[in-house]
Amino acid sequence: MADDPLARYLLSAYPKHVSLRDGTAVTLRPLIPQDRAEVGEFFEHVPEEDRAFLKEDLLSRYEVEVWLDEIDFGRETVLVAVVGKQIVGTAVLQRQRHGWSRHVGEIRIVADPTFRRRGLGHTLVHAIMDLAQQAGLEKLLAEMVSDRLEPIRVFKRLGFKTEATFNDQVKDRHGNTHDLVVMAHYMRPAEVGRPQ
Repeated sequence: MADDPLARYLLSAYPKHVSLRDGTAVTLRPLIPQDRAEVGEFFEHVPEEDRAFLKEDLLSRYEVEVWLDEIDFGRETVLVAVVGKQIVGTAVLQRQRHGWSRHVGEIRIVADPTFRRRGLGHTLVHAIMDLAQQAGLEKLLAEMVSDRLEPIRVFKRLGFKTEATFNDQVKDRHGNTHDLVVMAHYMRPAEVGRPQ
């Protein structure tokens, strides 16, 4: 990964210390292997109705462990938001290193419910947008079910626009189907470019 500009950027730019709207101090940093227990605790505090709509099935500690074991750090960059020693949010930038979609990244954000409406979601999205810029990506995608109004509103405020809606694309664990909304943000030309 040493030849990856994004990996070099992560080493030089993180950890980052930010303040939420209410003054809460948050540290953003890349996920490390020692975070395993804290990541498990974090996902246990995320309401089941939120976890049910994650791409990965993270409804148990075992499933979180499997997800952590299967992360491909060449394709996925995972940031954690930490308050004290507690993880309060995760942000993932997933990208293809080769092929016809190598200019596109996918963003996934999960925030602790007690930190919502305080600017944590915005902070995590901005961090991933910065990473996308450093990786030279031209487009970011975010997928969510259509009834998740707050995340849709956050992404819209940050310049994402709905590109597609797929009817009945997502099936929850109770067998109910939901529409999938795909939102996109096109990086402005000034935002795109690999660091020197």
